[in-house]
Amino acid sequence: MPVYCYSCKECEHQFEIRHSMSYDSQRCTKCDSCDVFKIPSLSLYKASSKPTQRTGKIVDDYIRDAKEEIKQEKHKLKSEEL
Repeated sequence: MPVYCYSCKECEHQFEIRHSMSYDSQRCTKCDSCDVFKIPSLSLYKASSKPTQRTGKIVDDYIRDAKEEIKQEKHKLKSEEL
């Protein structure tokens, strides 16, 4: 699952969290407020700053995670139809 960065408008707490791409109701991890917004995430680039890791690996990892998430969503939808 992808990593998303959020900032809370009420307590100004910034945090990162992993969730599915379809998840849309994140709450602040500090004050539990619903008034949060996504900010660009640089954590993947910080983690991949090693010179031995190729740039395309980040994209490959993201695609693999997205495919797995889609597979799980399809399985969930099929089980709901039955």
